[in-house]
Amino acid sequence: MIEVVTVENAYGGGTALVEQFKFRYRHFVANEQWEVPFYNGMEYDQFDTPAAVYLVWRDAAGIVRGMIRLLPTSRPYMLETLWPDMLPNPAMPSGPAVWEITRFGVERTLSLTLRKKISAELILACIEFSVLNGIHTYLFLTAWGVLKRIVPGAGVEAHIHSRKTLSSGHDVASAVVPVSQDVLDKARAKLNINYAVLHNDGFERQHAA
Repeated sequence: MIEVVTVENAYGGGTALVEQFKFRYRHFVANEQWEVPFYNGMEYDQFDTPAAVYLVWRDAAGIVRGMIRLLPTSRPYMLETLWPDMLPNPAMPSGPAVWEITRFGVERTLSLTLRKKISAELILACIEFSVLNGIHTYLFLTAWGVLKRIVPGAGVEAHIHSRKTLSSGHDVASAVVPVSQDVLDKARAKLNINYAVLHNDGFERQHAA
């Protein structure tokens, strides 16, 4: 199951909020060699605000093994602030119905089967969250491989806008991903996952907000 973690509900999620920062250090700093801020084994940036929503997959020990960060475009977000050249449409409306996806990652040390399962559930969790919260569009900024393989592999259409190789060697891309109940139904059928992947508490917490 995928947990919905925010600053507001972190008290009820035990170590989930802290563990996602630790996962990001392992994945993005130690493994992927991104030059991003970190402190005491935790990766963070300027967008880790109370507005951020983290969708996390944890193992039986409570350790985060995969995650995605969601940001409403009604608040400062990464594409607009740091990557404006990769923004799909500079005039694109912002607001509660358009959110950004960043920090997609799955633990590399896991088996291929488990990595695929976590990736699929994270994609479904994003769509489930969108249906619950009136979101119709995601702006996705991630590694090219995610948009090339993982998103289409879930039966989800991503309209690629920009792709570039950074001086660091990282291959990144941005895309617009329309979401709806129909998109969710098709993705579930494609992945043969016919159940809700978001934890019920996350459903109720975010829907109430």
